[in-house]
Amino acid sequence: MKKSVSLSVLAIFCGLAVMQVFTLSSCKSTKKTTTTTAVTIPEHPTYTANVKPIIDAACGTKCHSAVKKAHDIDLSNYEMVKDACIKNKLLASIKHESGVKAMPRMAPKLSNESIAIIEKWINEGFAQ
Repeated sequence: MKKSVSLSVLAIFCGLAVMQVFTLSSCKSTKKTTTTTAVTIPEHPTYTANVKPIIDAACGTKCHSAVKKAHDIDLSNYEMVKDACIKNKLLASIKHESGVKAMPRMAPKLSNESIAIIEKWINEGFAQ
């Protein structure tokens, strides 16, 4: 009788252990993870190839379009983005510098690489 009870307890223990291993290995995290892709800062960024995609994704088509113009700022084309940069508002805003409203509003700060691309574009004379 002792052997059959011991074997039954052992079988139950092993069964529970196996179930726990399968349960743990099949668990999926509910935490959302963000994948980031490496952004290469171009040697000579241009508005069309490098800056426009960043501005369109973060600002130009959402809040600062030709139609919406939040705070009377239009970032829908080259001239408007260049003008915002010359007035020193765009770069300061996306870098979250003090004294200006941090942009994009209600969204994560742009990546350091994206900011570096825009800053390099400005410093190199606004290539179209």
